[in-house]
Amino acid sequence: MTVVPPHKQPFGRRKLFRIAGAGAAVSLLGAAPAAAADSASAAGQTLVSAPADPDFVFTADLSNTTGAGEASPIDSAYWLGAYQVTNAQYAAFLDDNPDAGHTVPSYWDGGTVPSGKEQHPVLQVALADAEAFCDWLTGQADGWTFRLPTEAEWESAARGPDSYAYPWGDTAGTTYTDSVLTSNYNYNAVCAAYYLVNYGSTEATYDEPDSTRYGESEPISDILTVSATGAVTGWIDHDTWTGFVYTDVFDALMATGGLTSAVGAYADGVSVYGAYDMAGNCFEWTSSIVTATNGQEAGLDVNAVRGGSWYATLRSCTTHYRGEGRDGSGGYPTVGFRVAADQS
Repeated sequence: MTVVPPHKQPFGRRKLFRIAGAGAAVSLLGAAPAAAADSASAAGQTLVSAPADPDFVFTADLSNTTGAGEASPIDSAYWLGAYQVTNAQYAAFLDDNPDAGHTVPSYWDGGTVPSGKEQHPVLQVALADAEAFCDWLTGQADGWTFRLPTEAEWESAARGPDSYAYPWGDTAGTTYTDSVLTSNYNYNAVCAAYYLVNYGSTEATYDEPDSTRYGESEPISDILTVSATGAVTGWIDHDTWTGFVYTDVFDALMATGGLTSAVGAYADGVSVYGAYDMAGNCFEWTSSIVTATNGQEAGLDVNAVRGGSWYATLRSCTTHYRGEGRDGSGGYPTVGFRVAADQS
């Protein structure tokens, strides 16, 4: 197998791995997106409408106790990006603001979007850069103000009026049979199934110095397994620093921006209001400050991120999963964003 040589990541692997999760997967092929029932276009963004919800209550609290969520009224209707912001869209923003000093993702070789990833979600964008992108859009569209969604707006739009566990319903619907994975969204089983099918016999070397198996190698098929319902084992073990994510093969994947998919590629994963990828692909910034309960941010006041990612578990990709947060000054290999907008 030919693998992109691993390189040093700008973010500590331990931080990334403790923050994200592990779960199930699907095809990376796209499909023509269905039209939202109520949509608009402004400043190059496709927007879907979401209603006000003055009685909104989170499904769970920040410790993920179902039924213990706090009230967070949504007093006005709003618009939400139908898709996560793409590498191509962020590149246009950078090109239009060449001297502003905005972050260029490290997986962009020489500052250029990787070929074939133009329509994938942009990652490694700090909160201030995401907000500046929204301001840039506002300057292009009369009568529109772009911003990041609040956490309550994000969850309300993702779960819909029936408080679904997933944007499309209450079951994940993932299956893995005869090495074929079927899923409505891109999460870690997509990555596991892809490597098992294409590179199962490839030797992967544990390269974390603290690993109990540092320097040892074994075939990927001896590391990863995917269950019939898309659960992944062998993804990561924090106690021994082993699992697929602590190998040189995973490092090579990270150098290319991870196994994201083109936005909107999972047509069956669309939400009730017409938004795509609200489960998986990448976590999304919100403007809300929370006290994180997961990962190295636990106990810190940080911006909530929602939705799970290509790296995350099934649980992390549910509409009600909370407690994930990131320091707004950082850029993260599993975090991107989508816009919200208000119309005057």
